[in-house]
Amino acid sequence: MVSESLISLMKRKYLAWLLAGLFSCASVLANDSSIGDDNGTIVFKQQADISMDKEVLQISPHKVQVDYVFTNTGKNDLTVRIAFPMPAQIYDPGDRGRVTDFKLWIDGVAGQTERKLLVLLEDKTDITEKVTRLGWSERDLKALLKGSDPPKGKKPLPREWFDGQPLFTLNEYFIWQQKFPAGRPVSIRHSYRPSLSSGIPLDAGSLIEAYGQSACMDENAKTWARNNERDTGLRWSHLRYILLTANNWQGPIKEFTLRIQKQLPTDLVSTCFEGELKKIDALTFEYRQNNYRPQSDLSVLFLQREPNRVHKAQ
Repeated sequence: MVSESLISLMKRKYLAWLLAGLFSCASVLANDSSIGDDNGTIVFKQQADISMDKEVLQISPHKVQVDYVFTNTGKNDLTVRIAFPMPAQIYDPGDRGRVTDFKLWIDGVAGQTERKLLVLLEDKTDITEKVTRLGWSERDLKALLKGSDPPKGKKPLPREWFDGQPLFTLNEYFIWQQKFPAGRPVSIRHSYRPSLSSGIPLDAGSLIEAYGQSACMDENAKTWARNNERDTGLRWSHLRYILLTANNWQGPIKEFTLRIQKQLPTDLVSTCFEGELKKIDALTFEYRQNNYRPQSDLSVLFLQREPNRVHKAQ
């Protein structure tokens, strides 16, 4: 039987790891953006002739779906490379989710994507080619970032890439070539299971310490957490979504809709978002705005009460 003091110690250590992850490099998701390829490194480009006429962004703990309508306002057809960036894989011995089940549709037809992996230092210097020349595989790098020892028989990586832990990240992208005919709208949809920061249930105080500021927990949210934590704590998951890449397109988003959906009516959602979210049903909050320009990225915390457990007599 595990003692309460040991459980408390485990939770304190877990919270310390959680806070370290928050203030180093949190996992994020992102809008589509046009890219260029500079010596093999993906660089996000401005697209002055392509407007984002509509975006409907739907977020839940288990699925993100985004529907866009773009229009090429220029006189000539354009073909540009579009990229969806996966959350960067950082040094993290803990358990952090990853984006899975990525799907793409162009004008209602399933699309194909190319996968590209980059190894980047903190200043965004691309070291992918150097890593490859040293004989390190993607599997080797992922194991190192999860806290494993360097693989035997491989050339060591340069010392300047480390400061007690790796100073580089693995950055994965889904890329496709997209044609934008002059004057005609193009519909793009993608969906995926999002990357979440999550873990063992935590007490209200630990969650407020970890996410009170980054997920903009107001006094009502903090009170809800304290009143619903029970002895076993609260289930939780945190998601970040990059909205600012939408500014790479021509002008504002002409019609923008954000929907955040929780799993149960009794769950709590706390988010950093400059707009006013309105509750439209028992599970869904919505924001609508014309000519919308994102001012910041989105941070969403989902909290859920632990279910009541009935203990059977032995």
